[in-house]
Amino acid sequence: MTIPSSSAPAVRRYLYDQCTAQLSADPLDKRASLLVCYDDPGPNEPSDIVSIGRIARTINPNSLVGSGAAGWLEEQYTVTITIDLFRGGDDAQAIFDRGALLIDQVCAIVRTDPSLGGLVLESRPVSSEIEGDWDGDNQGRHVLATLEIHCYQRI
Repeated sequence: MTIPSSSAPAVRRYLYDQCTAQLSADPLDKRASLLVCYDDPGPNEPSDIVSIGRIARTINPNSLVGSGAAGWLEEQYTVTITIDLFRGGDDAQAIFDRGALLIDQVCAIVRTDPSLGGLVLESRPVSSEIEGDWDGDNQGRHVLATLEIHCYQRI
């Protein structure tokens, strides 16, 4: 008997692939470039970073009497996507708008196919946060945005 495994690794890969294919560099800033990555970006840090990162997962029985086979358990997890932006200068509204746009574009990816390519029974954006401030090195504006996507699947 094969025991089904978590859908989380495949969902993470799906979100990475979709963000890589559908997101693009800021057309309003010719110097801006975009990186889609897993977790922290490492030494390559362009002005726009979309990171498919943390997974927080819970597993529960799907039925009171379980056989341990497929469908016996259900998993619910949250995928956190972090958007990290930097722009030189002091146009706080423009960089905030860019962060909001990227959040909306990732939400659209999920809303267009809530099964995430058939990997889950349901997914949906559940919360987002955008915070901007002056860069610590006094070089420009920095925005950090997070988006949480909830997923549900029977395993």
